[in-house]
Amino acid sequence: MDIFVALEERVEKLITGYKELQARIAALEEENRKLHSGDEATAHFTDRIVQLEAERSEIRARLEKLLKNVAALEL
Repeated sequence: MDIFVALEERVEKLITGYKELQARIAALEEENRKLHSGDEATAHFTDRIVQLEAERSEIRARLEKLLKNVAALEL
């Protein structure tokens, strides 16, 4: 009978381990989903940065032109 008790304990440990593994897999899948949804936000911010850099470049060009015109008036 000791063999059956030992076998039963092993099976119970396997079942417990399996349940813990399934819970960990579910947690990792949820974390993975959250990280992937973060990629959309990152892409949005990257696009916004590109847009702001283009606006900055345009403003810089206008200011340089304005400064050249002011310098020409002073001479």
